[in-house]
Order: sequence, then structure tokens, then C-alpha cells
Amino acid sequence: MNNDNIFLRIPNKADYISLVRLMSSAVGNKIGLNIDEIEDLKVAMGEACVLSFVSDENEDIDITYTIYPEKLKVVINRTGDVKSVMEDTKEAQLGKMIIESLMDEVYYTENEIVIIKLID
Repeated sequence: MNNDNIFLRIPNKADYISLVRLMSSAVGNKIGLNIDEIEDLKVAMGEACVLSFVSDENEDIDITYTIYPEKLKVVINRTGDVKSVMEDTKEAQLGKMIIESLMDEVYYTENEIVIIKLID
């Protein structure tokens, strides 16, 4: 499983968070994460999707899971400024804190949230 890429595109709607959580669970299981690590990944992905949703936009959200020998890298991408959305509310700050406490590395760019989970 070197540099395997898995792609998921969802509508900009909270109704699809359960699909993202299921996909994250399947990928986590595939790479050998334990049950607690899988649950952490599912929670972090749910929070990242919530941060990426913008109610007045109709664009899709693209999620790419890349499996490396030593880590899982997930990129949540949408058009628009994810960073400014996250800084607007206390709820967004709480979501960011949850993601950062559960994952090994998290990065925010204008259009993306990048989550990294190290594989033991």
C-alpha cells in the first residue's frame, strides 16, 4: 500500500458526514488502525467536513485519502477560504481543537484541511 489514493466527492451538505465517517472507518481498518484510532479518525473527519461546509455554496467537497507506509494523509478540499470559516465562530474553534487533539498533524490552507495520522 504505497501511495495508494482513494477519492471521495460529496455534496456540500451535512447529510453526507455519515458517508465520510464510514469511508474513514474502512480506510483505517485497511491500514491496520486499532478500534480507538479508527474512532478518532472518524470523529476528526466529521469535524473537518463540518468546518468545510458553507451554507451558501453549492460546490462539492473532495476528499483524498493517501496511504503511505508510515502514515495516512487525508485532504479535504473545497473552493473558498476554509481558514476564515474556521476563525469565525467558537464552534469552529472547538472543531479545530478536536481535530488537532485526535490527529498527529493538521494543516489548514485557503482551500484545504490536511489531516495526517501516523501508522505504528
